[in-house]
Amino acid sequence: MKAKTLLYGGRILTQADGLAVDSMAVNRGLIVAVGNSLQHDPDLKNYYRIDLKKRTVVPGFVDAHTHFHYFARSLGMVDLVGLDSIEKCLARIKKFAAGLPRRGWIVGGGYSPDRFKKRLEPDRRMLDRICGGRPAFLFSKDQHTAWVNSRALELAGVTAKTPDPDGGHIDRDLRGEPTGVLRETAYRLVYTRIPAVSETSLRRLYRQALDIAYRRGVTGVHSVDGPAGFTFFSKLAETGSLGLRINYYFPAEVLPELHRNRIRYGAGDDFLRVAGVKVFTDGSLGSQSALCFNKYLGSAANYGIETTPVKEIARIIKSAARLGLPCAIHAIGDRAVANVLDAIEQTSPLKSGARHRIEHLQLVRRKDLARLKRLRVVASMQPSHCPSDIKLLRRYWGKRGANAFIFRTLIDRGIDLAFGSDAPIEPLDPIAGIAAAVRRARPQSRDTFYPEQRITAAEALYRFTVGPAVAVGQEHCRGYLLPGYPADFAVLSHDITQLPPARIGGTGVLATVLDGKVKYAHHSLVL
Repeated sequence: MKAKTLLYGGRILTQADGLAVDSMAVNRGLIVAVGNSLQHDPDLKNYYRIDLKKRTVVPGFVDAHTHFHYFARSLGMVDLVGLDSIEKCLARIKKFAAGLPRRGWIVGGGYSPDRFKKRLEPDRRMLDRICGGRPAFLFSKDQHTAWVNSRALELAGVTAKTPDPDGGHIDRDLRGEPTGVLRETAYRLVYTRIPAVSETSLRRLYRQALDIAYRRGVTGVHSVDGPAGFTFFSKLAETGSLGLRINYYFPAEVLPELHRNRIRYGAGDDFLRVAGVKVFTDGSLGSQSALCFNKYLGSAANYGIETTPVKEIARIIKSAARLGLPCAIHAIGDRAVANVLDAIEQTSPLKSGARHRIEHLQLVRRKDLARLKRLRVVASMQPSHCPSDIKLLRRYWGKRGANAFIFRTLIDRGIDLAFGSDAPIEPLDPIAGIAAAVRRARPQSRDTFYPEQRITAAEALYRFTVGPAVAVGQEHCRGYLLPGYPADFAVLSHDITQLPPARIGGTGVLATVLDGKVKYAHHSLVL
């Protein structure tokens, strides 16, 4: 796109009080004017003109919850998502292993025993038979459980005598030997032994990840990764090749290092910015480890796993606050959500003005909503999890599902929402996320999960554009298509706010522009 460009003849959804216009002028990466019939404005006569031909323009999508560094790495791993039996998983792993060096690790994920036609928990011996002596580590779909083989356990020194780590569990057989299933923090015993991907390979995989993002209209992400991810992103940012606007959340374990280096809230630039600290308080629904007030249906006494107690959450919040850093706190079960609110109530508001977030917030007691509002906590949620987990929600939470993924109630209560995907756990695809929030059903299915909690496409779009900006204190410079804001936008084949719900998921991204530069363009659109 030329430095001075005028787009006209379209439907431009600015996100400012529902304002829609038909034209927008861009000068050197910044929006300088929005309005109607600007092609007739004499002040813009020297601008290069692009006829949108009634196509729709929206702000560039921002995914408010990704693990983008790991997402890029995962593109080089074995993918088990969607496989409906342990046999199919093993067959794919065996085929993948055949193309690896003789001693290379087999790494991947996406398996889900709950989605197998015949539910069967994996074990290490199944992998031992197909891995040729190589160590293997495979995440479950929710990445709260890992399936490893005997060689991996050996390299990590995990034996029958290894105690369960705090906040984790090592599954054991009748003899007390590890089965190869490691839950919550226990998976780190092996995960930390996996060799790092080479810089050359990681850069190649990252370019693939960027291509996926651009084809989905994504111009920014909030990324939760380890310190290696920030180092990698920093190198790219130094050479201007990061390719996305990234707000970064460090794991709480590195807080001492952040203090030593005086890394404060907002440090960075227009593309890589320090946004806060990530804390885990419980597990997940799929692994039956999300912390709940009531036991899981069908269990004797399983209420989930508390990975971080309230006192420790409060300590982390106070430590991060000394750097002005807010916390993004993982809480899926209703008791975990209540614990987070308890911890925040024990701390003072951040002087930086930054806001804490609860990540996922899948199940919440109605009586905790007033606290959520009063404490100005952002609800960072992933709509695509809802249709994906309908069967699990009913199986494990039953009638409590009425308090799960309550998008409509949260919006009506005036609680700020930021939507994301949790990529790579769900696809990096905001349009699919919008469709999930509107329909609360799988594509092509009429099985709607508590339809009274559906929201409109316009409301969902706002939570994929302005919502993420609000969550990181950037609504003054991100999320809108208004003069002074960067030219980050996507051109869509249809106006998703005007489509029947069943057709939203079929909307195509025709172009993605970041900082005034075309990152992706379909052959049907010339920019």
